[in-house]
Amino acid sequence: MTRKQRQTAEKQGRMAEHLVAFRLRCKGWRMLQSRYRSAYGEIDLIMQKPERLLFVEVKFTSQTSDDALEQILPASRQRQRIYDSANYFLSEHPAMSLYEMRFVVALVRPYGRIRFIEDHFLT
Repeated sequence: MTRKQRQTAEKQGRMAEHLVAFRLRCKGWRMLQSRYRSAYGEIDLIMQKPERLLFVEVKFTSQTSDDALEQILPASRQRQRIYDSANYFLSEHPAMSLYEMRFVVALVRPYGRIRFIEDHFLT
C-alpha cells in the first residue's frame, strides 16, 4: 500500500468513525472515548447509556454487498485484542464493570450507509 493509499484509508476511517458516533449520539448514546488505546490494542468508539457500555469497531468498505464480509470483519485475533482492551478500560473504570456491555462492528459503506453487526463478536 502506498503512502497516498494509507492516507486515504486513514481519512476514510476517521470519517466513518465520525458518522457512526453521530448516529449513535442521535440514538441516545454518549461518547466516552474515541480511539481508546491500551497496551492490548485500540477500540474505535466507547459509548455509554445509563448502566450500559457499547464497544464499537468501525470498518469502512467501498463494497456495497455482503459477498466478502469475512475479509472486512475483524478476525478472531483482532476481536481478542478488542476484548482485552475493553477489560483494561474496565480496570481503569471499576464502577462501570457491572454495566451491561455490548460489542458491535459498525460497517460503513458509500454514501454513509451504516450497518451494525452485533453477533460477530459471539463467534
